Amino acid sequence: MSVLILLILVLNACLRAQTHTSFLFNKFNASTLYQVETSSIRSGAICLTNQSQHMSGRALYTHPVRMKDPSSRNTSSSFSTTFVFAMVPSSSDPPRSGHGMAFMITPTKFPVEQSSSHFLGLLKSSSVGKPDNHLFAVEFNTILNEDCRDINDNHVGVDLNDLNSVKAEIAGYRISNQLHEIDLNSGHNIQAWIDYDHMQQELNVTIVEAGSVRPKELLISLKIMTLSNIFEEEMYVGFSAATGTIVQDHCVLAWSFSTNGSAPELDISHLPSLIMRKDSKSRLIIEITTALVLVLSLLIAAGVFGWKRNKYRDVIEEWEMEYWPHRFKYKDLHIATKGFRDEQVLGCGGFGRVYKGVLPASGLEVAVKSIFKEANEALKEFIAKLSSLGRLQHRNLVQIRGYCRRGAKLFIVYNYMPNGSLDKMIFGKTKSLLEWAQRYRILRDVGAGLLYLHEEWEKRVVHRDIKSSNVLLDSELDKKLDDFGLARLYEYRGDPQTIRVVGTLGYIAPELVHTGKAGPSADVFSFGILMLEVACGRRPVDPSLDASQMVMVD
Repeated sequence: MSVLILLILVLNACLRAQTHTSFLFNKFNASTLYQVETSSIRSGAICLTNQSQHMSGRALYTHPVRMKDPSSRNTSSSFSTTFVFAMVPSSSDPPRSGHGMAFMITPTKFPVEQSSSHFLGLLKSSSVGKPDNHLFAVEFNTILNEDCRDINDNHVGVDLNDLNSVKAEIAGYRISNQLHEIDLNSGHNIQAWIDYDHMQQELNVTIVEAGSVRPKELLISLKIMTLSNIFEEEMYVGFSAATGTIVQDHCVLAWSFSTNGSAPELDISHLPSLIMRKDSKSRLIIEITTALVLVLSLLIAAGVFGWKRNKYRDVIEEWEMEYWPHRFKYKDLHIATKGFRDEQVLGCGGFGRVYKGVLPASGLEVAVKSIFKEANEALKEFIAKLSSLGRLQHRNLVQIRGYCRRGAKLFIVYNYMPNGSLDKMIFGKTKSLLEWAQRYRILRDVGAGLLYLHEEWEKRVVHRDIKSSNVLLDSELDKKLDDFGLARLYEYRGDPQTIRVVGTLGYIAPELVHTGKAGPSADVFSFGILMLEVACGRRPVDPSLDASQMVMVD
């Protein structure tokens, strides 16, 4: 009996010896590692990536590691590993990060073909989440990938067959339950510990800046009951990394690993600092360029000074002097609209944008319409017409206050209408509907403004774009007819024929399409459409209706 017990003990000891793997690398050489794609050994360190874009690299321990107990294939082995790594950012100013890196346990030496750089070179997009990946990884990620539900662009996560981490934490270490964040992309050496206890089915992850004492508090502590399903009997252990459009060096400087026991301690006292080495290489370039920068800075300063002097300088040509003299300074309009910012935009159209502004001198609220005119002759004609329209004075017309020209771009300044356009009042999401009395007053006032344009001013003005979006409401809900961008002036006995049909679909008079003659009657037809629109509460053309009901006039 004693002989049998002794034999069993010897066999168990041999079996444990066969299942136990332990190694220590304080410096690497190519014979002990299997390297894939861009991975290489440089100065005793594993460099997983080089300066190529959209590439990945792997470095694995040459021999497979038994990750399941042969006596019970449903039980995964415990393992422990520690390593020192550094991710050196690009040399841009400020430095920008690429993708991160990962410690991995995988069933094959070879990466999944065409592995995605967005997935740290671990998987290709079509295989993410599949159980036959048999992949365990702890990622050290420096990008925010929304497809993988990353928590931020500087985190540590545990991945099981997937890049959607089962648990992730901001990179750092805890003291008295307070997190001290570590910038993974700083280029400094960082030491990580990853330990799995198969008896407790517990995975623990800790990181700290290399050379510091290992924290007692864990960054990640996670119960994993499925590793026996993920691990095959033999697996490869190692590292993977990837670059995107921004290149980055991913390096491992020292590494130890052990199954069924603690990983051997690393000697990190002689490890190089990659960021210091990179800085020393660039120091000579910096010193050489400093002299050039000092010389060029004087020239640049002189250029900037001249540019600032001319930035708001207005160029008034001689032909402009004969027209309406109320010309705004570009600097005043730039200040009024806060530099023509997007948040000042009131609306957009084929002509350009309309900005809300407050004139710096008077505090008057205005609307500034931006128009681009390419041809110089067209620009002269437009300003000539604008100078005439600026003299229009009627309570139911939006007052044009002036203009500004900067190159081929025109800015027309109007009174600001705080209640917006009539179409938004009728069709927009307003808190209250317009009453019938209000609708009647609107139509009456627009008609009065149109009569002034056609009959009461010194010249006849054909508006040519009467529609609800060109009827604006001021703070007192007084109605103003707006947008004379399409208006055409002619003497009372002049020929109103135009060379092209202009206006808005649904408001254009039928005869205008055939004859091309835009007279007051065409405006009256458009005004009739506006009356129907206000009374019916529907648009002149509604594509959502049947063909027989699409056009309101029909």
